[in-house]
Amino acid sequence: MNILPLFKKKALPVLLPNTEKVNLEKTLSESLELKSPLVLYEEERLAVLDIRAQTAELNRNNLTRTEAYLAFYLKHPEIHWSFLAHMVSRNGGYSMTDLKNGFVGQFLPEKEIVALFQFLETANALIFHDAYPQLMLYEKSLLSGKPLFHLLPALNVSRFMIPIWEMFFKKKYSDVLTLALITNEQHYVENQLLSKSSGILKTFPYAVQEKCGLTNVVLPYKKHFFDKKYSLAGMEVDNFIKPEARIKIGKILYQTLFHPAVFNEALLFSKHTPHTGSRSDYWPHLFSASKEKQKFQSPKLLDAWEDVPHTFHRYSDWLQNIDLISEFDVFQHTGTYKDITKNVKMNLLKMSSLQLITKKIL
Repeated sequence: MNILPLFKKKALPVLLPNTEKVNLEKTLSESLELKSPLVLYEEERLAVLDIRAQTAELNRNNLTRTEAYLAFYLKHPEIHWSFLAHMVSRNGGYSMTDLKNGFVGQFLPEKEIVALFQFLETANALIFHDAYPQLMLYEKSLLSGKPLFHLLPALNVSRFMIPIWEMFFKKKYSDVLTLALITNEQHYVENQLLSKSSGILKTFPYAVQEKCGLTNVVLPYKKHFFDKKYSLAGMEVDNFIKPEARIKIGKILYQTLFHPAVFNEALLFSKHTPHTGSRSDYWPHLFSASKEKQKFQSPKLLDAWEDVPHTFHRYSDWLQNIDLISEFDVFQHTGTYKDITKNVKMNLLKMSSLQLITKKIL
């Protein structure tokens, strides 16, 4: 896969050609006025039921979701978003197990730890519930040799994604599809969860994670093929409340992950390192899934949390105003990425100091 065209030195602020952007907005504007129900033929109904069943099976926990994203990307590398989702989902798992790492827990009552886990788990599950059916429908479209994206409403996916997927099926704008999916998923999770529970992002439990650097999104890679230890590309996330801010974060992470200096090594890491939820997956010299002296404890997800059943309610389409997608394809290619290895190590030193201070006080 050639990803270099994404990072030309001369940056373009908008990816989608203007004529296609105008047609897209016209199509979506017209769709906002349509109220007719979707009628499914028997073959289409069976396809929808099959997609729902596969999605439910793979939506058991963070581990199954994370691996499903990677498996799909390896089959369809033109879908950049699936690899990005895999890496972000890995970080979701790290955040979940951080709650049981022996550090955060000493500052928080069990009730608050459970509430924060449920919030992280629900957000992770919601995105998969919305996005994975789109991936499956794309695969079924390839197998049938024709686009089937008119079925997206039957899967409760926003009308925004119908013309996006149809455009991608014809022209393979991988970057445009990625930015559209980033936009769609953040508005979807805002509609379903964050608008109702954004207060948790202002609470002490989340503040502890943020100030200790545990909300960093890390992308393990090796600067040189002979390196024994992974460096970390990524970013520090400190503004997660508004969907516009989360969309911007997603775009920066996309640019970072698919940067030529990061992409190949990050993909090798993902292919050869099964996701367990423990930070020892990428830094075994500093983290341990069990209690070991001289190492930070970072348990595996299955040791830290049991699976949580989810009920996904039918929802109203988040796209009620074309202005919400007016800048979805704005993407400034800087040609750079941020290595946060030193920042993460400094955060670990802070954690070590706090642990020592806490032990002396207690």
